[in-house]
Order: sequence, then C-alpha cells, then structure tokens
Amino acid sequence: MKIILISIGTRGDMQPFLAIGEILKEKGNEVICAFPEQFRNLVENSNMVFASLGTKFIEMLDSDDGKAALGGSGSGLKKMFAYIKLARHQTEINKELVAKQCELIENEIPDKIVYNGKAIYPIIWGLNNREKNILISPLPYMHYVRNHTHIAFNSNYGSFLNKLTYSLANFGLITTVMITKRWLKITKKITRKQIKNALLSNKAIYTISPSLFSRPDDWNENLKVLGYHERNKVISWRADKDLNDFLEKHNRILLITFGSMTNPEPEEKTKVIIDILERNKIPAIINTASGGLSKLINLILN
Repeated sequence: MKIILISIGTRGDMQPFLAIGEILKEKGNEVICAFPEQFRNLVENSNMVFASLGTKFIEMLDSDDGKAALGGSGSGLKKMFAYIKLARHQTEINKELVAKQCELIENEIPDKIVYNGKAIYPIIWGLNNREKNILISPLPYMHYVRNHTHIAFNSNYGSFLNKLTYSLANFGLITTVMITKRWLKITKKITRKQIKNALLSNKAIYTISPSLFSRPDDWNENLKVLGYHERNKVISWRADKDLNDFLEKHNRILLITFGSMTNPEPEEKTKVIIDILERNKIPAIINTASGGLSKLINLILN
C-alpha cells in the first residue's frame, strides 16, 4: 500500500511516526512522511520519502512569543500578550499547513493515512474514504475514559463534567474542521454531525504501554492501545573519553531530559538543576535536546 504519515509538532511528535513508518516500510509498503521541514533529516536518515509541511510552524514555536506563550515561566500578562501575538500569525500558518496536506494527499492518492491530532485535513479526506485514516496518539484521554477528563483538562471533575470535557474538545475540533473546509473552498456539503460521527468511529491507536494506560472495557473496537514502538536507529555516534570515564566511575546515574519542550529560559533552568545536583552530589547526564536545557561551557564532568 501507499501510506502517508502526517505529524505536526515538535520532534517528540515525529518519533512515534518514524517508528511506525519503519515498521510499515519493512512490510513492503510505500511510506511518505509529511512533517515540518525542520525534520527532513530524521526522515531521510531512516530512508523514507519526505514531504515538507513548511518551516513556519516550528519557527512560530521557536520565536520569542512562542517561547513566552508555551514555556513554563513568565508573568501571566506576558503570556497573555504572547498568546495574542501568536494568534495573529497562527491563522496563516494553519492555512498553509492544511493546504500542503490537501495538495499532497490529492496528488499521491494514498491507500491509508496515519495522522496525529494536529493534522486536520485527514479528517475531511476520511469522510469520503471510510476506514482508511488512522489517528495515532502518544497521549492518553483523547477518547472518553470514565473518571478522567479529556487530556486538555487533565483532571477529574466527576462523571458528568468529565464527559462534558470530551464533548467540548470534540466541539472545538469539529469547528476547526468546518473552518478548514472554508479555507480550502470545498463546495461539497459537510455537516457537523458527519464530522462528529467520523471522529467517534474512525480508527485510533494509542502508542502507550498498556501497563501505563490500560484500554477501557467500554471502548468500541475502533480504539486500540498497542504500546510504544522504538525506532531501529542506525547510530554512528560514539561516546568520547570523558563520557566513558564518567560512566565507568559511577554505578547509578540520573538522566535529565525535557525532550523538545519549549523553554524560554534554558540557561537559567539548567543552572538551577546543576545547583541541585552539585549540592546533593548526584552524578547526572543532561540531555540539552532542542532547547529545553542549555549546554553550560563551564560545566566539567567529574
């Protein structure tokens, strides 16, 4: 089959799709990965076909306003103004994202589409291609689970309010799909009820260990929890002498990483962590990743 994988987000949003892409390719499928341009190397290093969704989404996240709005610090007023500035730019960015998804899908005519929650056009495509699109979620609580709210609320408000949060999330997603339809000038009639039914009946796979998120007994068969898949990485990197010496010297080492999370103050946060490690004599390896933490020049391995 020809399968298009569509993922929008930071590097952490790409990794589950790369692992799935490698599995599908090994089974003889033609795989196309549609990611933001900044992740081209990840796809090409895995020997899969890359389709660019442009650079603007990641540039928005990496901007000062993006870091202020989405990062974990700063005053409420600063965050509010940053959100307002982001909102002004995000509409045009979202228009470009859905246009690129639409163009790719209409040109390639795939047999299946595997997509994440930030990709909208696959939902519209799926209305005319039943059971050919599959949502992948590395996060729990995207579909109703008793005794827990939707992941966007991340709490437990009691059975009635919990269920309401899923309805609110679906309402927002349905509204986004209707807006996307107007952007793309799709003339075929699509109703909110059709979209709602599709969201409830489409196949979805949670790439989470069942030991962490067990599948609810009352879920329909279209919803699965199938566990985490690791990539078959081809690693050319080798540890240098300092790191090897450090590993040999310590039996128990703490790994610190925030992955691709946005952090407007990486140096300050890293200094706080190092101060705690030094005061408590904890040997650690810090993964600076893509901006969450910072490499401090004066830090010496010991």
